[in-house]
Amino acid sequence: MNSKSKKILAAAGIFLVALNIIAFYILQKGIGISKAINDTENKEALKSLEQKQILSDVLPSLVFTIDIALIFFLCYVLIKMLFKSLKKSTSNK
Repeated sequence: MNSKSKKILAAAGIFLVALNIIAFYILQKGIGISKAINDTENKEALKSLEQKQILSDVLPSLVFTIDIALIFFLCYVLIKMLFKSLKKSTSNK
């Protein structure tokens, strides 16, 4: 693995960590919004809070879905590497 690809992987990892931190922050704000929805009786404020609630539900779900997809992809790559190494070790004998 060359230096450029290591830098790209490091930058992608840092970006993914930052994205997860933002998702957790939005998720915590969403909990506060849902509590405010229960306490609000004003219809205009309720409509605004419900729109914010949708955003606070969708964005973290999207980020966590990306995380799961990346975990499955990494498992696939690791299993593929494992089978290649097993195939090389058995073909040399």
